[in-house]
Amino acid sequence: MNKRNEFPTREQLDEAFHFLHDQINKITIIEDIEMMKKEKDGEEGDLV
Repeated sequence: MNKRNEFPTREQLDEAFHFLHDQINKITIIEDIEMMKKEKDGEEGDLV
């Protein structure tokens, strides 16, 4: 990059932020689903 464009534009940073935020949300949802499945499996195992 030349001296004038050392940093990304505000729009590029905003796009990157939203992309990362969406990815974090997807990972969080997947982890929550997996945790609920494990808890459900644990409860069913306790009944046996």
